[in-house]
Amino acid sequence: MSQELQTGIYYALFAGGLWGIGPLLLKRGLKYADVSTATLVEQHVSVFLLVGLAIYYGEIGQVDPSSRAFWAFFLAGAIGASFGKVFYYKGIDLVGASKATSVKNGSPLLTVILAVLFLGEEMSWLIVAGVTLIVVGIAVLSQAQTSPAAGMGRFQYLLFPLIAAFCFGINPIFKKIGVSAAGLPVLGALVTQSTALVCMLAFGRFMGLKVKRERVPLRGLLFFALSGITEAVGSLCTFFALIYGPAALLSPIWRISPLVTFALARFTLKGIEVVTLRDGVAASLIVAGVFVLSRG
Repeated sequence: MSQELQTGIYYALFAGGLWGIGPLLLKRGLKYADVSTATLVEQHVSVFLLVGLAIYYGEIGQVDPSSRAFWAFFLAGAIGASFGKVFYYKGIDLVGASKATSVKNGSPLLTVILAVLFLGEEMSWLIVAGVTLIVVGIAVLSQAQTSPAAGMGRFQYLLFPLIAAFCFGINPIFKKIGVSAAGLPVLGALVTQSTALVCMLAFGRFMGLKVKRERVPLRGLLFFALSGITEAVGSLCTFFALIYGPAALLSPIWRISPLVTFALARFTLKGIEVVTLRDGVAASLIVAGVFVLSRG
């Protein structure tokens, strides 16, 4: 394995760790406000942090709305970081952080297929095996003994995380196109997260996101702000990762987050969310699939 690819894997692993912690912070904060408020606070924090980093790294002045890279970053934000995030957080609120994160992390299935079709990346039997493990993990999770809302079937119960998985699956393809065209990871993260914020503010009501003024206790704001920091830095790490390697390999690796979420949820969400052994088995299967994919 080359030094460059190892560097890409390290960035992907760090992103996965941060994104495994974020849902736990968000779930804590949801005691003090609803999903809409949580999403908007977190997104503002992410953008403000990335603006500062873009200024520090000198990439803020390299915005070119006519470039291919800009529009790739824009689409990554519009599809993954806005629609994907809203549906993901609705899933966290409905089914819990561990379940929503595990289902959402089925997104490498779509990423691998699209990377082969549109980026010319290679498909191997290891990638097929990894995909199979992820599918089995999601199947196990969907059979969990949960208590969905009245009149809601299993598919409807997991619908929001599944839509999020679709959006997040497309996201790395646009990121890879952008960094390949321009090589500006900080700017890429900033454009992506800024686009997501604009989409949320402009089209929030069509996504079930209520843009409103609401007084949030300081403790809740702190949890949402910390979640925003993990989101921003995690996003930035994925752009750095894709500079060093292919999307089909690195995108699944940063999906270790369900294992991180599951491991920490048992200790940090006591009294807020019940995490079962079945959830752990499902998360482990998904992460095993990610590992096999990384060997492909």
